[in-house]
Amino acid sequence: MKRKIELYGRLRDAGLGSSVVIDAPKPATARQALSLLKSAFGPKAALLAGCVLATDDEVLSSSDELPSGRLALLPPVCGG
Repeated sequence: MKRKIELYGRLRDAGLGSSVVIDAPKPATARQALSLLKSAFGPKAALLAGCVLATDDEVLSSSDELPSGRLALLPPVCGG
């Protein structure tokens, strides 16, 4: 199943565009999606360190099944 994942912060700033599409099995977990994203990012996969997947309402844990609807990849936030 094709899933579009929106990119934010340093991921978008790295020239990766505003989104990436992965081909995930159904059902798939957030962990599986992150693994597929590493392949999609190729040499820029190191940027995924500390990133999480989120919906409009919640941050997904690695064992959560990917819900239908909008998905975003969020980099870690620094600062106080």
